[in-house]
Amino acid sequence: MARLGDEEWRAHAELIGRVTIAWNHCTHQLLRVFRHLTGFPPDIAGEIFLSHRSDQGQRYMLKRLVAVVDVGEKPRAALLKHLKRLETISSRRNLAAHTIFGFQTIDPETSTWSPKVVPALPPELNRQLERDFVAQIERAERDLQAVYWDLEGWLDHSPYPRRLWGTPMLLGEPPHYVAPDPTVGETWPTPSI
Repeated sequence: MARLGDEEWRAHAELIGRVTIAWNHCTHQLLRVFRHLTGFPPDIAGEIFLSHRSDQGQRYMLKRLVAVVDVGEKPRAALLKHLKRLETISSRRNLAAHTIFGFQTIDPETSTWSPKVVPALPPELNRQLERDFVAQIERAERDLQAVYWDLEGWLDHSPYPRRLWGTPMLLGEPPHYVAPDPTVGETWPTPSI
C-alpha cells in the first residue's frame, strides 16, 4: 500500500539519482582521460587516479598532467575547458547531492493540499538553491551529459602523447616484457625516446 508522499519521494530520488549517475559517468571519463595521458594499464591508472579522495583533486591532477605531456596545444586547451566546465557544474551537483529535503503536504502560499518534496532550508536561506530547484538539478544533469559526450569526443580525437616507454598499453596488456634469461635474470626493454 502506497503511503503519503511515496510517489513524490520516488520522483525526487530519481532526479537526485540521475544527476549522481551523470556525475559518476563524467568521473569515469576523467579516469579514461588519465589513462589516455599516462598510458598506464587500467588497474594501475584506476589505483592512482582514484587515490584522490576528492573529485576536485582528480581534476587538479589532470590539469597538472595535461600541462606536462606532449598532447598538443588544441587538445590541451579543449581538455582544460572541459575541466573548467566540470568545476562549474560541481557546485550544482553538490547542491543536489547534499541538500537536505523534507516533505510538505500543504502549500503555504495557497493553503491547499499540495504534497511535494521541498528543501529543508528554503531558497531564501540557501542562496545557491533556486526556487525551481527541480529545473536547476535537471540543468545540472543535462550539462553533465554534455560534458560526458565532449570528453568522449576529446578521447576519440586527441593524440596519445609520446612516452618514454613507447605506445600506450591498450586493453590492459602488460608492459613489453622480455622473457627472463636464466643466466641474467629478468630484463625490461630500454625506454626509447
